[in-house]
Amino acid sequence: CSISDVNVLTQWTYTNRLYAAARWVCHNPHAQLVQLTSFGCGPDAVAADEVREIIADSGKVYTLLKMDEISNLGAVRIRLRSMLEAVKENSGACQRIKSKEKRVTRVFLPEDRKKTLIAPYFSPFYSPLVPAVFRPMGYRVDVLPPQDRSSVEFGLKNINNDMCYPAVLVAGDIIKAFQCGIYDPENTAVIMTQTGGQCRASSYVSLIRKGLVSAGLDHVPVIALSTEEINPQPGFVIDEKELVKRMGLGVIFTDPLAKMYLATLPREKIPGTSKALHSKYLSEIATGVEKADYHYLLRVLEKAVQDFNGIEIVDRAVPKIGVVGEIFVKYNFFANANIIEWLSLQGVEVVLPGLQSFFTQRFVNENFDQKAFFKRSIVDNLQHKLMDIYVRYHLSRIDRIMQGFRFYRKPFDLKDLAEATSEVVSLANQFGEGWLLTAEMIGMLNEGTGNIVCLQPFGCIANHITGRGLERKLKEMFPHLNLLSLDMDAGASEVNIINRLHFMIIAAKQEMEHETEATAKPTITWPRYVPRILPGNLDFDYHISPELEKWKSWVSGLGLWKKASHYARR
Repeated sequence: CSISDVNVLTQWTYTNRLYAAARWVCHNPHAQLVQLTSFGCGPDAVAADEVREIIADSGKVYTLLKMDEISNLGAVRIRLRSMLEAVKENSGACQRIKSKEKRVTRVFLPEDRKKTLIAPYFSPFYSPLVPAVFRPMGYRVDVLPPQDRSSVEFGLKNINNDMCYPAVLVAGDIIKAFQCGIYDPENTAVIMTQTGGQCRASSYVSLIRKGLVSAGLDHVPVIALSTEEINPQPGFVIDEKELVKRMGLGVIFTDPLAKMYLATLPREKIPGTSKALHSKYLSEIATGVEKADYHYLLRVLEKAVQDFNGIEIVDRAVPKIGVVGEIFVKYNFFANANIIEWLSLQGVEVVLPGLQSFFTQRFVNENFDQKAFFKRSIVDNLQHKLMDIYVRYHLSRIDRIMQGFRFYRKPFDLKDLAEATSEVVSLANQFGEGWLLTAEMIGMLNEGTGNIVCLQPFGCIANHITGRGLERKLKEMFPHLNLLSLDMDAGASEVNIINRLHFMIIAAKQEMEHETEATAKPTITWPRYVPRILPGNLDFDYHISPELEKWKSWVSGLGLWKKASHYARR
């Protein structure tokens, strides 16, 4: 049976078989469908909705049973009996129901170019630059305000609740913007980035389209900004080289700005100074991104380093806690319950990996894929090697400027980290954050940050494998690792999260105290007999008192005969 008209991304063979089976059931009057899923299975959250729609179009009963180790078989039997009774009552109804035309969001056409494009809010470190990226190319892009609780409610109402938390937030935020009257659906389209790959995030666009249809907004086009052919829109024409250039400039300059902000925030004497300075230079970076002026951005970064160095700070040691995880919950403050700012207010320096590694890992992946025979392309291999050299050169110039920052921390080399990570997990794990998540933890551990918070949406299979799934192996390699895994979803308890973070802060402070004691100067144990040292006018620039020399020989550990000889010479 053909599945060409399904309204989802057909990237998994397993789910494609489900769609084909549902089509076959629709055409067979004597067949019904019961779908069994494992509780928490990621692809099923996407497939279940589509299978339900296919079955519903034929007027048949769709039954979904979620199985786990504590499933009550009595409840399963009741569901099956109910399904059989419904089939008996509706016998013959499937022949009377005509197949309905599937509702989908309309395509973005050339005449839609003047429409306002809205993008979901991602992070305070990166989202303010998005309008500046698209403005020179003739598109007006508005970034939606940061998410709130109403975004969650709109998302839960319009998409499958088993989808990961970022999908619920993003879809809910977009639907809220229309249903609350903030934007006119007739003059607005939706745009969002899409990385592709085997992660459920590749289905965000299809889920948003379904959510818009469910909310009666099927006349709103949805544009997927991706290097792959996901949801192509013929009316959206853009210069890809200029787009990549501006996006790349934005990422490589906002990363160091965020690092300076996070390092200074817990140390500042006057609250709000770091945030004001970060906002100021983020606006200047947006100006440089719009002009695509690399040298202008270098000058802006130099000024930012000087100004951050000039902020008055408290003179005390600050514990460090690393934060890694799924890209959205890691950088989006609402999705991660605002733990980054909360930790900073508790006097903790948050070590947050930069966004650029998420993109530059492509160079490592390409090299691995070629060697593992996952793909064979001399042209692609050469292009990626040349691009890697080009990017490294520009990052090295940025790093030379960042060396002037008083809390400078040398960025880790991704190739070296990938080699170390390959001893823990295969670099073939490229879905979601993949091996990069493990690499970021190893990079932090190598530089002494042993307390790490790993954030993931509830049910994120990718992070379960390369995050918390490798905790035991990483502890064998790094005994000082203290890993706290937090699952974020619509029902997560903020009080529970904060309580667990309090224990993490205590551990970080204890680790800092132990490091301070270990690096402290050793104290001298005084012997029982202390030779008399005559106080006097000792000029250490020209000579040392003979009595002091005698004292040095006494505590030097020489034998008694050598000590006597030393005294005789004096």
